Amino acid sequence: MARRVVLHVGAMKSGTTYLQGALYKNKALLAERGFLVPGARWRNQIEAVLDVKGRRAHPEGDSVAGAWDRLVAEVDEWDGTALISVELLAPAGPETVERVATSFAGVTPEIVLSLRDINRQIPSMWQELIQNGMDWTWAEFLSAVNKSRPGSPERRHTKPGKRFWSEQDMVGIARRWGQAGPLHLVTVPPPGSPATLLLERFGAAMGFDPEGMQSPPPKNTSLGAATVEVLRGLNAELDRRGLAYPAAMGLRKHTLGKRLMPALTADDPRIGLQAPRWTQAFTRDQAAELRGLDATIHGDLDDLAPVDVRGIDPRKVTDKQVRDAAVASYAALRKDLDKKLADPTIPGEAIDPGEGRKAPARAVSALADLVEWSVRREELVRT
Repeated sequence: MARRVVLHVGAMKSGTTYLQGALYKNKALLAERGFLVPGARWRNQIEAVLDVKGRRAHPEGDSVAGAWDRLVAEVDEWDGTALISVELLAPAGPETVERVATSFAGVTPEIVLSLRDINRQIPSMWQELIQNGMDWTWAEFLSAVNKSRPGSPERRHTKPGKRFWSEQDMVGIARRWGQAGPLHLVTVPPPGSPATLLLERFGAAMGFDPEGMQSPPPKNTSLGAATVEVLRGLNAELDRRGLAYPAAMGLRKHTLGKRLMPALTADDPRIGLQAPRWTQAFTRDQAAELRGLDATIHGDLDDLAPVDVRGIDPRKVTDKQVRDAAVASYAALRKDLDKKLADPTIPGEAIDPGEGRKAPARAVSALADLVEWSVRREELVRT
């Protein structure tokens, strides 16, 4: 039976990918020190959380039935500390929180919530949601986040705003998960801090010493503003073709969004955001409420003060930048598919969308042709 279970529940875009990579990169070393990272790979933890939240399958189609019970059984067999980290837990409702809290034999889990300043979260979350199939424009998203913020007397529950705040309402998440067990808050250090500081704070909350641990390779490299616009346009185009997300999730999110597109963005300006005025007062209010909770703080809540994000306003991206990013994305994806499949029916090697206002749409449509071809081919292979 585990003597201690620690759940890192998020929040999304608060260094979670890096921290989870560190846990699995050092799984064997942590085991030597008495810490279990359950699951052969992180996807096993994702499947377990989807299961405990009442989902039947992973978005890519695999059944998750029994995954939570399997993870709990592995934890219960461990004589030491078990470490679980899945940010999908952050927006979970009270029923899921209660089930998780009572799952482990004779052990009340400790809860870790990592927090990052809200202004850096806004562009990061928009990009992440676009990678997860959404097609909200930057202007639509930015306005919705503002008008949907917790505590606003004129709060409007728009879909983009609701999605953002379900993952980023620091106080709401902390209060809800604080019912499950002792609460730890880990603040993401401000820009310019030592690269190892977040892992040190996380280790203090989880109970391990990061000394001697290897750093994982970067996985969540930011995309350029024009490249995000290409992915947003691709989502909208695939929706029009009856291929709503999670159709082609592997190609959209993992192949394009996480692997190929980051390498294409060297000359593509990153998304920038000067901290809106409302973020200052909002953060002060949230920090005051967090200080009033029965929680151990690892770091400093002053780290949550909003800082400007360097880059450009996505609304200033030119048609030529979007066209060029779409053409580059098409070429990279076709090369990747050709390498994997060696299929002579893959659509043409090059596209020439021409110039002018319609060029970006033509280039994105050609990219959608390529993705649709892959989806239809997979359907044929499966049947």
